[in-house]
Amino acid sequence: MATTSWAQSEGSSPAWQATVSLDSAALYAGVSASSRVVTQLNRGDAVIINLEITGIDGRWYAVTTTGETPTSGYLSGKVLDVQEPTAITGWEYQPPPPEVTAAAGPSATEEDTDIVAVSKGRIFGDIKSFFRSKFARTLPVSAFGQTRLHNRLGFDHRNSVDVALSPDSAEGRALLNRLRTLGVPFIAFRKAVPGVATGAHIHIGRPSPRR
Repeated sequence: MATTSWAQSEGSSPAWQATVSLDSAALYAGVSASSRVVTQLNRGDAVIINLEITGIDGRWYAVTTTGETPTSGYLSGKVLDVQEPTAITGWEYQPPPPEVTAAAGPSATEEDTDIVAVSKGRIFGDIKSFFRSKFARTLPVSAFGQTRLHNRLGFDHRNSVDVALSPDSAEGRALLNRLRTLGVPFIAFRKAVPGVATGAHIHIGRPSPRR
């Protein structure tokens, strides 16, 4: 499983910006050069960064183009000149060490992690049980798989779950620690991101590609 970390811009200015540094750059629907190409950008085109995603294949950014018809997608950090944001709130995802995985039971495969939102999601059942035992209430799931909101935003959210918790709350911090222990990828949104998130929440699963 790939080692991945995510970071979200969170400064006094909502616009963390970058410009395209190559003559031509593809804006992808997902965090991979094998994803569908949404559009082509040119040198000097400005984009607004919503999320920073760092993995074994380098740094990627979830961006929105500027102009009359904004378009969202993902760009490789290799094609951007990125301005330093006023402040960054960062967090990391690391697969659990072998001894932790062994103690927790059968090893979680990459397929298990990707399908936390569907019937084979044994890991998601563990997450719900953990939360109920620790806080004596049901995990506040706000989106289980694909929803009308994600259809409207243009995200393929079928393999993900959203939880209505601030990552900085006691419950949110406990959930994030459990996800790290289980080796489950997540994105923690501390505020609304236009075109990406309507408010603070924890996205369980890999970044959702654009449809």
